[in-house]
Amino acid sequence: MRYLRLVRPVEQSENDSDVIASEVLVGSKFSGSSVAFGGIRSFEDFKIIVNRLFIDSELPEHIWTKYYELCCSKNSFLHDNLLQDLSCTLITCIISQTVNIADAIRCCKLITTSRDQFANWEKTLKSFELVGMNVRFLRARLHRLQTLASESEDVLKAKGYIKAKTQRVQAEKRIRDLEAKLVQLKKESEKIDADIETFESKAESYKLEFQKEVDTPW
Repeated sequence: MRYLRLVRPVEQSENDSDVIASEVLVGSKFSGSSVAFGGIRSFEDFKIIVNRLFIDSELPEHIWTKYYELCCSKNSFLHDNLLQDLSCTLITCIISQTVNIADAIRCCKLITTSRDQFANWEKTLKSFELVGMNVRFLRARLHRLQTLASESEDVLKAKGYIKAKTQRVQAEKRIRDLEAKLVQLKKESEKIDADIETFESKAESYKLEFQKEVDTPW
């Protein structure tokens, strides 16, 4: 078995699908591995073979590990049906970018993930699928997330939601006004309490003086 040493590709950007697509040469499809995935029993058995050459060492360890997990989730080598004439370097890039997009989908948030990011991921995955990479399950997940994001935007733009937000602002203002009024009333109450205490203290002193006068011997 002959081994090929490739130059490790730089990390792909979200727009690399254009570059990748431009490198595709139309050709017949091939079986990317000589072993059926069903024969893989552990990570140690997992070998990425392209054109009968191992390219495992050309992938960073974390990419290799996560790609193995993706393949396990589908019980198949995702690169098995790639076009035959794709270069090993290009296939390495496709695998790396597939893992990166899968990670990005896992980490995306409804509020912070932009529609442009969804569009870029979809564009890249579609280009990979066109050359035979099994990424349909990622595209399906992405489409579902895009739908939910769109529906969420629609809800936030609804008249009922906007009206409710306006009402909440008004209610919060009234609460602040009442709280300020309550603070003022508490201050007034404290002053009244102080005045009452002063009057009661004076009354008590007169009471004591009165009793003293009553008890004074003739």
